[in-house]
Amino acid sequence: MLGKKIEKNSRFTKGAYTISSILGLLVVIQCLLFCIKHCIFLFVTRASFSDSMATMFGMIVLSVLFILFAKKQKISLSVFPRIFSKYYILGTCIAVVLLVMTPSNYSGGFQAIILLVYGSVITPVFEELIFRGYVWNKLNTIFKKEWGTYIVTAVLFGVWHFGYFDSIAFRVELLGHTGLAKIMLMKVVIGLAFGVVLGAFRLITKNSYSTILLHGVMNIFGK
Repeated sequence: MLGKKIEKNSRFTKGAYTISSILGLLVVIQCLLFCIKHCIFLFVTRASFSDSMATMFGMIVLSVLFILFAKKQKISLSVFPRIFSKYYILGTCIAVVLLVMTPSNYSGGFQAIILLVYGSVITPVFEELIFRGYVWNKLNTIFKKEWGTYIVTAVLFGVWHFGYFDSIAFRVELLGHTGLAKIMLMKVVIGLAFGVVLGAFRLITKNSYSTILLHGVMNIFGK
């Protein structure tokens, strides 16, 4: 009886430590993204487009660093499926066609194309490597059932969107809108909804390549 209690306490301690370390890592990533962006704004005037480009550049840099970090931590990002079946090829083709055929590619000029790449390629890769890759596999070490990982990851993904406060506040001010708190709340709720859908896909496919594709398609239609 005592042994079971000790084992239970040990699992709880390990779980609490793992989740707190993940939260700490997410805060660090958002802080680094903020710092990279504002270093760029020392040389470039901040506007709506330049803010997006600075964010995209920061995501690219941090994605590379994150891959190296995960490798050093020996945590798999589970990017590719074990067997790249015809369904993955079909899914990739559909995602590419939707990306290429998006009307804004032709009506919004060069800036619209770059913004589409930022929202539907760079952002999904960046966020999926973190959440449905690293965080997912890290949480799998403390939960006996993957449902626990699914739920916590979805919640964390919603909370993660608070980290975009800087850009959202800037754009709200730029457009002269009010109700920043309501907009941030909606951002978090949408992030949670995305986390639920993408997490379900991750449960089924067991890889983050599929969620990158789905995330990209969802961002095409949700922008």
